[in-house]
Amino acid sequence: MRKLTVTFVCENRHAVESVTVDLTSRGEVTSDDIWELQTKDCQCKKCGSKIFTYHTRYK
Repeated sequence: MRKLTVTFVCENRHAVESVTVDLTSRGEVTSDDIWELQTKDCQCKKCGSKIFTYHTRYK
C-alpha cells in the first residue's frame, strides 16, 4: 500500500473531489492532514452543499 486515495463526499452522497497521496514520500497521514487536502471553499456542484465526509482507499 503505497498510495492513499481520499474521496470527499457531500452530505447527499455526491462524490465531489478525489485526492491521491503518495505514502512513501509523505509518511503517516492523520485526519487533520486529510481535511487540509480538500480545496478551500469547496462545495458540491450538484446540490450546493458544503458539508462533507471522506472515504479512504489504499492502493
